[in-house]
Amino acid sequence: MAFSDHQLLTAPAEPHHRIIRATVYDVNTPAENLKRIVIHSPELVGFQLSGPDEFFGLLMPPNPHEDLHLPLYSGDTNIRACVAGMPDDQRPNLRWYTVRSFDPERGLIAFDVATHGVKNPNDENVGPGLAWTLEARTGDQVGIWTGRGLWHRAHSSQTLVADPSAAPSVRAILEYMQTFVPEQLCDMHVIVVAESQQDLEPSLIADWESKLGSLEVLFSATTDFSTAVMSHLQQLDRVEHPATQSKYVWVAGEGQLCKDVRHHVVHTWGLNIESVKWHPYWFLGRARP
Repeated sequence: MAFSDHQLLTAPAEPHHRIIRATVYDVNTPAENLKRIVIHSPELVGFQLSGPDEFFGLLMPPNPHEDLHLPLYSGDTNIRACVAGMPDDQRPNLRWYTVRSFDPERGLIAFDVATHGVKNPNDENVGPGLAWTLEARTGDQVGIWTGRGLWHRAHSSQTLVADPSAAPSVRAILEYMQTFVPEQLCDMHVIVVAESQQDLEPSLIADWESKLGSLEVLFSATTDFSTAVMSHLQQLDRVEHPATQSKYVWVAGEGQLCKDVRHHVVHTWGLNIESVKWHPYWFLGRARP
């Protein structure tokens, strides 16, 4: 990957945002309940990410495979407001994803979407992002609102917590560490929660357990993600696990999970708010706009 700052000793600065028109290059399935979408644009050739956990806005036509209308965007306006102001029959859907991998030489970005076992895009309670993902095919038009990364490595002792929506970012962070500062991996602790192994890219434990301070993969119903993680954190507290001495915690995924982890590490582990990066990617029972 190409980063604007390879050191990442501070959180990435707010970049200049823009909208890039792109097309679907490939669709594959790394795991039974995981879709990987690869998108391409000539404007992505030579592009630089701000961090390994880079998020971005994906603009999708309201009806799959149709032409995409993009909003007028100046770079300093609210992207949600720009989309909301478009005519109903042209307004794209906007959803948020994180970069799994980036090839700046070929202008390719890959991102993963957990399908939760859903096969039919017309099923009840399927949102526009998942519905589009299930029907995506090569050549489909999309737009990318360029985002930013949030994680940094200023503190060597870290704990990363994620559900399936954030697990791709965890792997991207670990790959960054392996490339640039592999000696820091032994002080990192990772907790991932999912409904099943089929929601996650294969080989997480095989690839990383021996390199990290600790790695725990928990399984529970989606409605119980926060409960499962909080129970595990309390167990770490009881045995005085090295993770409880972390100087920095990054947590991303479902909103209540993020909120509960932040509260625990501030009030039980004694971290200050500035040492906790929490990123609610989605909220149980409702879509994030």
